[in-house]
Amino acid sequence: MSDETGADETAAEQNPFRRALDACIFAPVGVAVTVMEDLPGLVDKGRGRVEQEISNARVAGEYVVGRLQRRLTERLEGIVPRARTNGSDPQTPEEPAETRLAVTPTPVRPGPDIADTTTVGAALADYDTLSASQVVRRLESLGPDELRAVQRYEAATRNRRTILNRAGQLLEPGPAEASSG
Repeated sequence: MSDETGADETAAEQNPFRRALDACIFAPVGVAVTVMEDLPGLVDKGRGRVEQEISNARVAGEYVVGRLQRRLTERLEGIVPRARTNGSDPQTPEEPAETRLAVTPTPVRPGPDIADTTTVGAALADYDTLSASQVVRRLESLGPDELRAVQRYEAATRNRRTILNRAGQLLEPGPAEASSG
């Protein structure tokens, strides 16, 4: 009898209809049942993997940021000496006065002269809202006194080189003026 059962199973395995039925019906049903039974475990496994990857990324990011901050701090300390409050820094021993770099204060630019402000405002309406290219285009219509006022006003405020250079060029005597005077 065992020979007959083995023969029946071999015939069933060779039957293309039976194989198609196994592949198209029974295998997907088996997978669905297995997934449904194992779903909570799969969810926990997936959640654990994602949380681990996020944790690894956070640790790596904190390491990189910390390292870059230290490098930047080291470079800045090499460029700009640390300002000491109350005489000393508890982390670093006091340096002798001879070895400290002298820090020169940045010169404070005086504000614009009221006369220049008035002259510029009258010559070029809304001057402070104009871009450098807009001002440069309008400079040719100004007289020498107005150009000098623009130069002084610009130097005292935004100090835009384009405007200062063009006003200087317009104030320079041209070849015809230089030979006649």
